[in-house]
Amino acid sequence: MATLKDLSNDIAALVEKASKSVVRVDARRGRAGTGIVWDAGLVLTANHVVEQEDDIQVVADDKSAKATLVGRDPATDLALLKVEGLSAPAMPRGKVDELRPGQIVLAIGRPGSLKATFGTISAVSSSWRGWRGSEIEHLIQTNAPLYPGFSGGPLVDVDGRAIGMNSWVFGRGDGRAIAMDVAERVIASLKADGRIRRPYLGIGTQEVALPEPVKAKAKQDSGLLIVAVEPQSPADKAGLMQGDTLVALNGTTTSSLEDLYTGLRKAKVGATQTVRVVRAGELKELEVTVGEAGQ
Repeated sequence: MATLKDLSNDIAALVEKASKSVVRVDARRGRAGTGIVWDAGLVLTANHVVEQEDDIQVVADDKSAKATLVGRDPATDLALLKVEGLSAPAMPRGKVDELRPGQIVLAIGRPGSLKATFGTISAVSSSWRGWRGSEIEHLIQTNAPLYPGFSGGPLVDVDGRAIGMNSWVFGRGDGRAIAMDVAERVIASLKADGRIRRPYLGIGTQEVALPEPVKAKAKQDSGLLIVAVEPQSPADKAGLMQGDTLVALNGTTTSSLEDLYTGLRKAKVGATQTVRVVRAGELKELEVTVGEAGQ
């Protein structure tokens, strides 16, 4: 039977092994952050760790090297750095569908000397609305404390795999990490485009009940009343009007705002989508070319 000493030694050995893929990121005067070696010459870190400084240094094995920004995504607080001459090994990664509340995890940081905290997974969200308005799939909540400088570091499972990237942005002291599944998707876009291309229509909406005669035509009870249309937006160019009620986006029923977000996640920037609206009591279909948020 394993003793507490055995458990203690196993945890220390796990931290030591995982730490070979954990680096220090210096980009904020006086406040270092942490990074995860993602691949040869690439480091994943938190966007807020590198958002204010152009001079980014990554420290691995007590050697400092200049890093350049490949791309950033403020909505998910992820940033990807390229580091010349980085020889540290990439950290293996786990999948969110393997995670369950109660599993033991370690939060690791290297804001100076190596640090680690111990805890369990409290919850894994299937969807979380970020403070910048975007939706983040799979945010991991843990009771492993995050100390200053832990942002950008890994949340590690008992197999030594990174299952998430720790970030103070989503918890302000509570232990929260962006799942590696989300990071995989974001990094693929950052490597390709240097940013995340998020679909956008340019409308403001609120959920409303449909009038009885319209319910039968639309085969649904509610829709999204368009209360604002941004000038020169994709919606404006497509002819959508304030006062229209959006009931479907490219076949996805929009009975609620979450339905609209779901439909937009399926859409690609530049693609033509069919929107179905109620206008003056009648159903009408329009074609809209999806734009890119922030462009």
